[in-house]
Amino acid sequence: MSEQITDQNKKFPLELKWPIEDDLPFLYTNHFSISDTGHEIIIVFGNFLPTGFHRRSKEEIETYLSQAMVKPVAKIVMSRSGFKAFMGLLESKRADFLDPTEEENSND
Repeated sequence: MSEQITDQNKKFPLELKWPIEDDLPFLYTNHFSISDTGHEIIIVFGNFLPTGFHRRSKEEIETYLSQAMVKPVAKIVMSRSGFKAFMGLLESKRADFLDPTEEENSND
């Protein structure tokens, strides 16, 4: 993301450079939650992978699911302006990722 830094009437372009991210861990996530502190947005990513349902009784599955928890894997804290920019990026990419019939039938 590039920004303009202003000093009264002067504008200075700012182009931030990113290092290679090869050393960052890959984290799988299939769930997330978002909260708002009033100043920042907090997104917690997690995963939940149910296993072994095919050999369990209905009661065992119900008990398992009633105690199931998402395992948090990462917490991201963003400024409100950063979150707005992030949401703008997601909105611009939405058509690339969603099947048009998926969007119409989604109740999420």
